[in-house]
Amino acid sequence: MNARFRLHALLLALPLAACSSLFNVQRTPFTIYSPRLAATAATDAPPMRVDWQLAVETPLASDALDTVRIVVMPRPGVIEVFPGARWSDSAPALLRNLVVQGFENSQRITGVGSAASGLRADYALAITLHDFQLEIDGGTRAVIRLQARLLDYTTNRVLAAQAFDAETPARGSDAATAFAAFEAALNQLVPGVVAWTLREGEAMHANRKE
Repeated sequence: MNARFRLHALLLALPLAACSSLFNVQRTPFTIYSPRLAATAATDAPPMRVDWQLAVETPLASDALDTVRIVVMPRPGVIEVFPGARWSDSAPALLRNLVVQGFENSQRITGVGSAASGLRADYALAITLHDFQLEIDGGTRAVIRLQARLLDYTTNRVLAAQAFDAETPARGSDAATAFAAFEAALNQLVPGVVAWTLREGEAMHANRKE
């Protein structure tokens, strides 16, 4: 074998070796969790359907919460994540989608969707997500805290604001039991946000008509 042929064979072998090393890389398995909202109407929602439309904005959150990782706080100020678990979407997007679904489940409003849907809305629901984690110190529990603001969609003026929170005990500190606690907390919190928004929005809309 001459030198030129040996060099050519070596160059062909290099990409094959690189591909082989990629396939041999160990991949860490993880489970994707997607919370579901119970198909029940918000109990405190106005009894009649509203005739205005609402855009639900993607909640604002810190970098620590704006992630698909499931956040764990073993003690105040310390943030960790479950290594083998992921949300199906980032926490803010996950919450936005569940809130939209909550409005749909209420059967009180037809014109509702995300702000990116192109809906010609009368009002907007803006949310700041403060907490979305499993807290272990003082008892293991899923904690969700947020600030909701109802805005005039045209002027962006704040019409009403309300804080919401939910804490649901978890049976353990693993990802599966954390997920069950988060799902219960969301089913407690989202209907409250929906009912408050519908009440405030209907009151504002009635004032506009006067």
